[in-house]
Amino acid sequence: MNQFFAKYCLYYPAQYLRGQKVWKYLHETTYLQTIPYGEILELRNQKIRNIINYSYNNIQYYRTIMQDKGISPEDIKGFDDLKCFPILTKSLIRDNKKTLLWKNKSKSIYDRKTGGSTGMVLHFTKETEALAKNDAIMFRCYKWYGIQIGDKQVRFWGVPVDPAIRFKERIKDAILNRIRISAFDLTSETCIRVYELIQKSQPTYFYGYTTAIYGFCHFLKNAGLDFKGLDLKAVICTAEKMYPHHRDLMSKMFDCPIVDEYGSSENGIIAFQCRFGNMHMMADHLAIEFVDNNNQLVKPGELGKVVITDLNGYAMPLIRYEIGDMARYSEQRCTCGITLPLMEIVEGRKEDFIRTKEGKLVHAAYLCYTLKDDAVHEFKMYQKDLNMFIVQIVRSNTFNSETEKKLINNLRSALGHEVSINFEYLERIPREKSGKLRYFVSEIEGSEL
Repeated sequence: MNQFFAKYCLYYPAQYLRGQKVWKYLHETTYLQTIPYGEILELRNQKIRNIINYSYNNIQYYRTIMQDKGISPEDIKGFDDLKCFPILTKSLIRDNKKTLLWKNKSKSIYDRKTGGSTGMVLHFTKETEALAKNDAIMFRCYKWYGIQIGDKQVRFWGVPVDPAIRFKERIKDAILNRIRISAFDLTSETCIRVYELIQKSQPTYFYGYTTAIYGFCHFLKNAGLDFKGLDLKAVICTAEKMYPHHRDLMSKMFDCPIVDEYGSSENGIIAFQCRFGNMHMMADHLAIEFVDNNNQLVKPGELGKVVITDLNGYAMPLIRYEIGDMARYSEQRCTCGITLPLMEIVEGRKEDFIRTKEGKLVHAAYLCYTLKDDAVHEFKMYQKDLNMFIVQIVRSNTFNSETEKKLINNLRSALGHEVSINFEYLERIPREKSGKLRYFVSEIEGSEL
């Protein structure tokens, strides 16, 4: 489909009917990403004051908290004062949804839900303005790579099981000029068919789950195929951490930038990778904190829980919402021309740590450096207790008994030489209901940090 037609005859009219005037905010968000850093911080503080004042006057949950703590809206001057509020978790949102909701029925609001890798379904609410701003932020980031609204996208994503929801998604895909590739059905046969379809359709960019695109590339590599003949502007990976082996293979398969996107259903894009390889935080629209286990701010470069205040969402304000990720922020500045502050790539879910009998925590990213082998296509590890691990493996043709011994030795070097490691060999590792692949699952009770 022609980009101009998709943008002006489908996308904009559809958004207008929904009350989501993305074009109204696109120019503003594009301007804000290059203003002096000090002005970004000043704008953020003003938006913090606005949403706190609104929440005090209109949201029972926050008014009760502030009254119990003896806090008035005038006491909140900006980012440093957010620490006055307790951390908001998914459990708290679920238990207090009625008192978190906006009572103003004069504007259109939409119900959304997300499950995340924890499996806990979270229902939340957004007004049309907040959703439009999220889309504007998304498209301003895509413009860093020359991607325009209406450009043809190949999307590696989940496909709903319910026929009615699937039909709605097909309509959405048509409006957004995208071809959806199921993350639930990646086999050598389907990948060859998809490859031929993509070659005919000539898309502008790829988007989707990191492991889905990576798995697709693996099948094509084995078939002696690549996408270097396509004039792609970018491959944007989201929803899962991108590890070096992901980027290495994709870089060999695509003749274009491989881009990391970090976001959530609740907040939209949180950070996006620029052409210089840095992750820029959307600090003009989000207040992003990095805190320790005592919910105190960590220093630059230290690992912390990611806590977010959405500065645009008034229908159901999420103030100091802990999204379940660990990351680091940086005080360095990028020279790409984007003045938004930086964070280092997300480390993973806060429960994604392997625990040893000695009390040591080994981040699950370690598995990507020990289990990733040319003889291993996919892997996933379960920790049953402090001494027992089950590793699921999808083998390549070169996998043999020596490979298994090497993997066991690599794991025991960090987890302890006495641990029990059992391998299960599968044709394909089951995904989450969302279609994502988790590398590590801890079954130890109370394993969260």
